[in-house]
Amino acid sequence: MTGIDERNARINRMSEAFDRLSKVSAILGEKAEELESMASDVDCLKEYMASGQWIRDFEADENGEIGPEVNRSVLSEDGLYNLMIDLDDLMHTFERLLEGLEYQ
Repeated sequence: MTGIDERNARINRMSEAFDRLSKVSAILGEKAEELESMASDVDCLKEYMASGQWIRDFEADENGEIGPEVNRSVLSEDGLYNLMIDLDDLMHTFERLLEGLEYQ
């Protein structure tokens, strides 16, 4: 392979990496803004879970006290807890990524 071929191959590899990261960066930027705008929802759900109200609502649902017209997605047995864990994991993933992406 000649020097020109190596240069062209390198530029192609770097351009592909640039294009992939540019696409992901744009998507993550949009989603980060969306998630940031939902911070109050996260706080509200954490308080709902910590206050004991969630377990009381869960038990009421288990006892058939909540009608079918009510959206009970938050009452799935592990759903709310798993969502909080997922959000916490996501936060730690972003922290690690940001540490690794610091421009030097």
